[in-house]
Amino acid sequence: MSSEVVPRRRGGLVGVLTAEAISQVGTKMTFVALPWLVLVETGSPTMMGLVAAAEMVPYVAAGVLGAPWIDRLGAWRVTVDADLLSALALMAIVLGYRDLGFGALLVLVAVAGGLRGLSDRARAVLLRPMIEQAGVDTARVTGFYDGIGRLTTLIGAPVGGLLIALTDPLTVMGVDAATFAASGLIVAALVRMPPTVVVAPEAGAAPKESYLDSLRGGFVYLKHDRLILGVLMMLFVSNLATQAHQVVFVPLWVSQRLGTPAGLGVVFGSFALGAVVGNIAFTAMAKNLPRYLTLTAGYLVGGAPRMLVLAFTDELPIVVTVLFLSGVGLAAVNPIIGAVLYQRVPVAYQARVFGLAAAFAYAGLPVGSLVGGWLAQGAGLTTGLLVCGLILLAATLSPVFGYRTWKQLDDTTMAFDVPEPVLPLTVTLAYAGGTWRIAATRGRAALAPPRELDGATALHTVGALDLPEAIVAAEHIVSGEREKVRVEAERLRAQLADAESRLSRLEQRTVQHLPDLTAG
Repeated sequence: MSSEVVPRRRGGLVGVLTAEAISQVGTKMTFVALPWLVLVETGSPTMMGLVAAAEMVPYVAAGVLGAPWIDRLGAWRVTVDADLLSALALMAIVLGYRDLGFGALLVLVAVAGGLRGLSDRARAVLLRPMIEQAGVDTARVTGFYDGIGRLTTLIGAPVGGLLIALTDPLTVMGVDAATFAASGLIVAALVRMPPTVVVAPEAGAAPKESYLDSLRGGFVYLKHDRLILGVLMMLFVSNLATQAHQVVFVPLWVSQRLGTPAGLGVVFGSFALGAVVGNIAFTAMAKNLPRYLTLTAGYLVGGAPRMLVLAFTDELPIVVTVLFLSGVGLAAVNPIIGAVLYQRVPVAYQARVFGLAAAFAYAGLPVGSLVGGWLAQGAGLTTGLLVCGLILLAATLSPVFGYRTWKQLDDTTMAFDVPEPVLPLTVTLAYAGGTWRIAATRGRAALAPPRELDGATALHTVGALDLPEAIVAAEHIVSGEREKVRVEAERLRAQLADAESRLSRLEQRTVQHLPDLTAG
């Protein structure tokens, strides 16, 4: 017996991580440039929110609705194509905004947001085969992957602001277009899917499931995997509270307590710095940390304290310290969730489940903005902070109260076993237009073309059922058919008799009028 040693190739993993870093830097630059462009051009905060919604809604929708297409076309192809098309969409904004106006900007921003959603989901699906191909630890790579997002926030936003000051917002968005093009080309050049990932369909295999069935598969998976469903629900609440904290509570607290916008940079910077430090520490120790305890502690440290400290103190050093520690604590959360998703969700379900995960996460953002504004306006800043803080605390305690389910975070040995769906078998016997037909379907797929039956066979089939009403109805139909056939037969016999009679008379007349040709 011989065993084949599979060579480890890290070029694909390096390519995916590099493409992610370059793309995220450009995205963070546009995150600064696009609102500034709208503000300068329109002077309307409402228009700023409208543009943000025009980008975010397609982004979330594409992550969910595009998942079946990632399964069908392949994560590699979708990543490359979506990145290159995103570059074209952004360049269209840069070159055409002055001539086309605000309406065209909304359309192009929506297109760019949808393409970015596809690209982000597909690139996330690419990560697992590249990790396996490289033979490295999943938790460590996902920690690094999450760290890219946090580090690019520290880099992209300041660089974007500096470039806006030196040039203009459209130029910055042009740079973002270049980063998308570079990201797509890097994946195209460096990433090669392993042969085990591309499986040719077997002869006689069942046909590919429909788009809707494929989309439904993600929801079916979540219905059975209580751990992943619980994680996503907590992500929704956490992101809702985080959005309220970032876009409403912190600016109000800084305005009311400090009176200077410089405090925004200090507060947000302390949290971002803690997140980077925590990510570096987690990436280094990921293999030795228990997931359940790390995630639970990270949420408890990084969740509610961010809210409550603003409600109970006006001292900036205390706030900065708490937010720094919150960033350190939360740094471990996303890598653990990412590792669990990669290891627990079967490959066949990853694109659609990852899309749903992103939808759950980002769905909390617009809701959080509305809830935060409503609470701050109606109940006051302190009350709003307390309410959101207590809601977040209750959500982050769910791993404690749901210990049996959440302890599965530490199980890295195998993927979750999704029960095979038992599709319903439907056999239909129908009578229409004077014809009996029988058809069979499995789920929504026809097992064979419908077949016609004679009345006797149909009546025998219905008679095998313990449904007296159906039997009586079938007998009535068959009796009616027999009567129709009898009447038709009588009519045909009468016609035949009439035709034979006329033929006989014609033959007799013909014989009478023939000349006698016999010789006498």
